[in-house]
Parts: sequence; C-alpha cells; structure tokens
Amino acid sequence: MKSIMPIFQRQFQQIQIERTHFLNNPYDPERTHALRVSLRTLRGLFKFLKRQLPATSFATIDQNLSQAAKLLGPLREIDVLIEKSSQYALKYPSTDTSSNYYQLFKMFHQQRQQIMEQVLTTTTQTTLKNCLITVKQQLAQLKFQTELNWSKLLTQQLKKRQKKIIKAYRHLDLTDYPQVHQIRKKAKTLRYSATYFADFISQAAIKTQAAAEKIQDTCGVITDAHVNYGLLQDLAAKITDPQQKDLLLKIAHEQEKIYQPTAKSTDK
Repeated sequence: MKSIMPIFQRQFQQIQIERTHFLNNPYDPERTHALRVSLRTLRGLFKFLKRQLPATSFATIDQNLSQAAKLLGPLREIDVLIEKSSQYALKYPSTDTSSNYYQLFKMFHQQRQQIMEQVLTTTTQTTLKNCLITVKQQLAQLKFQTELNWSKLLTQQLKKRQKKIIKAYRHLDLTDYPQVHQIRKKAKTLRYSATYFADFISQAAIKTQAAAEKIQDTCGVITDAHVNYGLLQDLAAKITDPQQKDLLLKIAHEQEKIYQPTAKSTDK
C-alpha cells in the first residue's frame, strides 16, 4: 500500500532548502515568508494526522516546529507592516518632498535591520538548527501503519474537518479577533493537508483546498490588520515628533477599519 512518509520527508527537505535561501538573502521578505510557510506546512500535516501518531512524538515535533516558526515571527511582522504601510502611502500620496513617509519608511527599515540581525545571531540560528535536528530525528523514528487504508482515512478526515470549519466560518463574527485567528489556523491545516495529501484523496482535495484557501485569506487580512494596528500604536507611543506620530496613527486607523469596520474615520 502507498506510503505517506515521503510527503513528510519531502516537506522537511523543503524546509532545509528554504532555510538556505533565507540565509543567502535575509533581506528579501519573500525568503522569510517562504521559510515560515514551509515550517508551518509540515506542522499542519502532522496536526492533521495527530491521532495516528504517538502522543510523545507528536508533542515533540509540534513544539519544535512551532518554536522554529516563532523565531522568524518578528521579522515577518515587520515585513507585513512595511507592505501595508506602502499600500497606504500609495493610496494617500504626498507631493511634499520633505514628506514624513520618507522618515517613516527609514525607521521601518532600520527596525527590520535590527530584527534581522537578531534572527541571524549564532544563538538564534543554533536554536533553529537544533529544532530541525530534533524534528528530523523524530521523523526518522516514525512508523506509520502500513495496513491502514490511507486514502479512505484521509478522505474521511478531510470531509469531516471541511464541514466543521465551513460551519464555524458561517457563524463567525469577523470582529472577534481570537476566533478569527483560530479559524485561520484551522483553515491553514486543512489547506495544507488537501494540497499535500492530494494523491490520496483524488478530486475531493481540489474543492477542499479552494474552500480552505478562501477562509484562510479572508481571516488572514483581518489578523494581519490586527497585528499591524498593535505595532503601529506601539511605535506611535514611542515617537516624539508630532507629525510622525500623526502619520503612524492614521495608518493604524486604516488597519483598524479592516478588523473593526464600524470604527469612525479620522483621516479625512
């Protein structure tokens, strides 16, 4: 019977590839994003099959993949903040050559440099490397039951989880950030599973992948805006220049309107 082990092995190899790409060019936001996605993808695949794994093995793998992804979290957050602030600058351009935008993005990129250098320290990279070594060791010890009908099992799990998450999404209050965040995480796991286990679940995977991606994207816009709002508010609290502070708060308010659409506009 066809084994699912190669799927996990290939994804672990992809993590190694993305880590090399990131270390070669940590200035590229896409490299940070790709590495985090590769880590979260493998974690999601293990989560999907949690019941088929020894409890201790799953806990060790899950904890180490989670820790590895968190090491890159602050760098990804500043990258998303720069991207969304850039979109604001395009929407509300300034013809003033002494615009506060220049100083704002200069500050953002200085912060990114500091965060990037922290991620690249020997301590952080050793932690990341050790996390991956532990996952590799656990992966080598795993022995999935060969007598299982994986096609039947995965298809049943996929349909069950798809039905559950769609029902939860239909009743979701998009202004309830904690719930939106949880639904987004579940949608990611479902999407990754539908994508990477597609050979076992035939055409059912295509519909599931599309549905999960739509939910993930919708919730992702909201969770990103929520994080950006918090970061911008924190930065504004530390800024003494009134014009810079005002610009940060305007961008923050623009983000707030995404996850709290009833918020009143103040940047007319």
